[in-house]
Amino acid sequence: MQPADAVAVTVGRNVRALRQQRRMTIDGLAAAAGVSRGTVIQIETARTNPSIGTLVALAAALRVGVASLVDGDAEPRVVVRRGSEAPRLWSSDAGSSAVFCIGTDPPDVVELWDWTLQPGDGFDGEAHPMGTQEVLSVLSGELGVRVGGTVQRLGKGDTVLFQAHAPHRYYAEGDGPVRFVMVVLQPGDAGLVPPTSIAQAVVEE
Repeated sequence: MQPADAVAVTVGRNVRALRQQRRMTIDGLAAAAGVSRGTVIQIETARTNPSIGTLVALAAALRVGVASLVDGDAEPRVVVRRGSEAPRLWSSDAGSSAVFCIGTDPPDVVELWDWTLQPGDGFDGEAHPMGTQEVLSVLSGELGVRVGGTVQRLGKGDTVLFQAHAPHRYYAEGDGPVRFVMVVLQPGDAGLVPPTSIAQAVVEE
């Protein structure tokens, strides 16, 4: 059994880390949990051991179980998705595809995609929420990227980062297919959920 002071340190560290991950202020957490600002400060600085009722209220406000607040020995979370398990969420008649490799849960969403576009094929991406960024790195072939009115042409080994709150398009350049990996970063919106499908591409004539 952990001594009381060790429990206080563990709870304080976990509450603070979860609050920061959810981009909540101390006042915001206090209001959501129905406790005083001073109580949250005392808990986060390990100056008090919260009651069971306070622990339950804080866990609910942080959208976790009580175990997440009191567990001091939990191993870091490791999630493996085998290649055979990664779903192909988009494909075109030309043989292009987008595979959703893995992603995180809200509030801070990170997605990793593996794309292949056949010659003459492309994909039109809708505008994402403000603050969203995309990073694309070309593994083979030649890739065109249009963001708003800006066009970039990328070759093998080239990488681009752009703000994705404007409509954007990826398309294959040259005579062969292009393969690239894409990371989507969508911070702080608790309403975001991992994708289940994406819209069909539009092929430019």
